[in-house]
Amino acid sequence: MAKRVRAVDPWKLKRWYKIVAPRIWDEREVGETAASDEKLLYGRTVEIPASMLTGSIGHAQYLVRFQIRQVVGSEARTEFVGYELDRAFIKRLTRRHSSKVEHVFDVTTRDGHVLHVKAITWTAVKISNPKKTAIRKIMQEMIEDRASKLGKDELMKEFIIGDLTQKIAAETNKIAPTRRVEVAKVRVVSAPSEEAKEAVAEATA
Repeated sequence: MAKRVRAVDPWKLKRWYKIVAPRIWDEREVGETAASDEKLLYGRTVEIPASMLTGSIGHAQYLVRFQIRQVVGSEARTEFVGYELDRAFIKRLTRRHSSKVEHVFDVTTRDGHVLHVKAITWTAVKISNPKKTAIRKIMQEMIEDRASKLGKDELMKEFIIGDLTQKIAAETNKIAPTRRVEVAKVRVVSAPSEEAKEAVAEATA
């Protein structure tokens, strides 16, 4: 008679880890994940509404992505890799008899990260192509300038909180009546080399 083998529940072999946001967000716990080996956690991505970070329901439309880069004890520590404005929210902002001015470009932050950015300005009225070009120039120049002064995480936080986009709206309003400006999408394209990180650390010390 064959010996009966008792099945082992694979979940009982796994350990739970707290997923924590980067330091700029006070290392808040943003979720949990399980793994049988902590090495399997590296590279996992978690997506959460920014309201979990800011405590404000007004930021729920930003879907922020973090990637697990380090495991310390029962904590899975993450790094920001991008965010995207909810598509339904974008659709609600887009109205007839007005213009939606989009612009996609790359910026380099003070700490050497290259970010792929999509910025949008919504105007209150239909505007001409030359005015759209002028608005795109304002968005790019102001975001590039701010990126040169801030690290990756600082810049991302400023995008979500809305301080920079309000300043951009004040400038684009000089071109055409502006209803809203948003940095609708951000993706980390590349990180600086270790040598570049050391150079930045020395420059800011």
